[in-house]
Amino acid sequence: MKRVYFSGIMCSILLLSITANAQHDSLPFTLKNCIEYSFTNNANITIYGNEVEIAKNKKAELLSNLLPQINGSVSFDDNLKRQTTIFPANSFGQGSPESRMQIGSQFTSNGTVQIDQTIFDQSIFLAIGITQVSSRIAELKVIQNKEDLIYNTATAYYQVLAIVEQKNLLMENIKKYNDLLAIIALQYEKGLAKKIDFDRLRVNVNNLTSQITILATNEKLALNQLKNTMGMNLNDTLLISNSLKATLNLSQPQSEILELNNKIEYKILNENIIIQELEVLRKKSAYLPSLSGYARFGTQALSDDFNSATDKWDGFSSIGLKLSVPIFSGFRRMSQVNQSILSTSNAKENRKLIMQNFQLQFQNSGTKLLSSYTSLINNKENLALAKDVMESVQLQYQKGTASLSDFLNSDYSYKEAQSNYIISLLNFLSGKLDYEKAQGTLSNYFQQL
Repeated sequence: MKRVYFSGIMCSILLLSITANAQHDSLPFTLKNCIEYSFTNNANITIYGNEVEIAKNKKAELLSNLLPQINGSVSFDDNLKRQTTIFPANSFGQGSPESRMQIGSQFTSNGTVQIDQTIFDQSIFLAIGITQVSSRIAELKVIQNKEDLIYNTATAYYQVLAIVEQKNLLMENIKKYNDLLAIIALQYEKGLAKKIDFDRLRVNVNNLTSQITILATNEKLALNQLKNTMGMNLNDTLLISNSLKATLNLSQPQSEILELNNKIEYKILNENIIIQELEVLRKKSAYLPSLSGYARFGTQALSDDFNSATDKWDGFSSIGLKLSVPIFSGFRRMSQVNQSILSTSNAKENRKLIMQNFQLQFQNSGTKLLSSYTSLINNKENLALAKDVMESVQLQYQKGTASLSDFLNSDYSYKEAQSNYIISLLNFLSGKLDYEKAQGTLSNYFQQL
């Protein structure tokens, strides 16, 4: 019966292993593969790409105001009742009476083409400058979005690796327990071991099996989160390569100085301030006159007979200049200028606050990274020590010089050391990501993968 139970445990472990590896025919994704996939498939890539095109088209729209505007019109009028004109008395000679007369033709046809050209309008030139800055901001946001994808994808990827690493360690522990169970089962049949020892080991195996089941669920959830970040269909297969240790480039963090020009957020802040300053100038330009010219060409046909309404055409044309001079707007323009000046001042003050936050994030992330590095080194050494102790006690137990309690205690310490090591490993990798983000070097981080 004990052998049947032992076989059942092995079948359960085998089933979990098969479930975790049933899709080996799919190509595994490295972290760099996952990030590259997100660059192509995440919906934000399309959204921010469209924003760049929108900014370009806004610029083209404003530039069109400096080009000739050509419009044409054609009309045909049937003057059902022509307007009456009154001529005062004596209009046609001394003593002529007041007279009323309907002047004009019954049918009027017109065709005109007018060309308008802006010659000077300072507000248009400044608005074009604003759209140029907006285009640069849109392009910077594309880079910023890619950095966000690098950070979010790597975070989700490391989370999956941590769960897989923890599950693999539990599988190794179960294998070790099963080997020991097989030995104790034989010893028990020969009367050399106690049933309580066998049962205590079975309890540990059951607990580990339950933990693996939970981890398998957590792994699926973490994989779904990674797929969602990458823009992958949740029903698609995703296998990730490497272990958590394989992704680790363990080197002591070096103290560095924050270069604000590396941060995309800082560049966007500066560009937004430029826009605010241009807005002030644009509002002030409302005090300046604007000059435009026009040329109008047309032809007209007049007739009292519908059948000959379009037989005879007479052309006409005119050219002219139009100067618009703002005189008084009820202090509206002055209020608009003051608002823009205050908005610019606020933008500059906000930049100071955000720069302080950048420094705070950079220093805190550096401190956390160094702390996680120290913790990782300590936990790595402690793991090796706990493993040596556990293996030594296990050997003593098999020889009968140590009790099962001694073995279980040493094994518990070993599993705790494993858990602490995985947590510190994940903390170090996450801290590295946070540090790169605070430093504005996530793109370099991606290139070095």
